[in-house]
Amino acid sequence: MNKLDRFSPTRPPRSRLAAAMGSSLATAMIALGLGSGCFWVTTKSEGEQLRKELTLVQGRLDAKEKTLDEQIAQLQKVLEDATKVLKRNSADIGADVEALRNDVRTANGLVTAVNNSINELKQALDVYRKSTDGRLDAIEQRVVQIESGKATASSSPEELWKLGSAAFEAARYNEAIDIFKRLSQTYPTHDRADDSVYFRGQAYTNLKDWDHAIGVYQQLFDKYPDSTLADDGLYFAALAAQQLKNCTEARTYLGLIKQKYPKSNVTKQATELDAAIKRELKTKTKCNA
Repeated sequence: MNKLDRFSPTRPPRSRLAAAMGSSLATAMIALGLGSGCFWVTTKSEGEQLRKELTLVQGRLDAKEKTLDEQIAQLQKVLEDATKVLKRNSADIGADVEALRNDVRTANGLVTAVNNSINELKQALDVYRKSTDGRLDAIEQRVVQIESGKATASSSPEELWKLGSAAFEAARYNEAIDIFKRLSQTYPTHDRADDSVYFRGQAYTNLKDWDHAIGVYQQLFDKYPDSTLADDGLYFAALAAQQLKNCTEARTYLGLIKQKYPKSNVTKQATELDAAIKRELKTKTKCNA
């Protein structure tokens, strides 16, 4: 079926993007419209994994501190026992005292090493927590964006396209207009830039805002003349002009299709519309100019 067989001022065309949205946007609606899709699972899992890593590091630190407390308690007991022995018979335990002193020196070195190890772990944990906190914040922001269906300052062109498409499919045309406009203005060279301009025009068409629709379709033709949707945009610009009874303007857009896109798949529809408008020129109630 020709992609314009089902075109109307209130229904988007089945061109390259319209056909793709028949399947890919349905999938996107399942993923985004329900508020918790594959992307949600992935980012939430990532956040949970980072938290598990923090818990593991904290556990290692706690274990080290517990070991140190036990060693210090043992050393204190050794020192107490040594003190008691010295008090009982300082003349006979010279060798034992020296051994105890060696043990104490060894223990002190062990305590110092453990303290250094704990300090290093604390420093490493602080560095890891700072870097992890930033990643967790970014993940949480992206999750909030997906759940809310709203664009953020850091939204990528792909995210903007998904959000705009979801809004368009849900007939939230004003929201779709804002998101598509941001995509085309912020990322004018992106593969979806021309598509976003076209569907912004479609949103205006569905709102029957003919003047704005014509302006957006003209923008599509001026900025992206090689787009596969440029000829579709001209056809819808002609339909919008016809609604405004600007018959001469409408025929101009149809003429551009024939001139610039001789192999366009809307050529037949454009020819039929041009013939109809030409007949309407004879009726003042249908054509102002």
